[in-house]
Amino acid sequence: MAEANQQGCLFVGEGVVLKGNFQVPDIASISGVIEGELTAKQILIEATGVVHGKLSGESIDIRGEANEYVSSTRSLIIRSTGKVTGSIHYSEIEIEKGGHLHGDLHNINPHS
Repeated sequence: MAEANQQGCLFVGEGVVLKGNFQVPDIASISGVIEGELTAKQILIEATGVVHGKLSGESIDIRGEANEYVSSTRSLIIRSTGKVTGSIHYSEIEIEKGGHLHGDLHNINPHS
């Protein structure tokens, strides 16, 4: 039975593969694989999680892999185990030692 605080959330377990476009009102926690488009307020890609496609949200925390396109309107954190490739759009970015980033960086909120 789902808890009340889990309404509007998506949890993808390890070993699960989802294909398609997903709109999540609150939190998306990914330990499996998503192929397609994921949009959520907060996105957490766990160490075993992989996203191939378009990832969009306010806050994105990556411990696993994100490939192709990442867009974060507030904060993007790439943890020490995280790997991000492709076109990256961010307002604020933090990369821990060991984190991998390869692609085109675009600051969507330049301070000029």
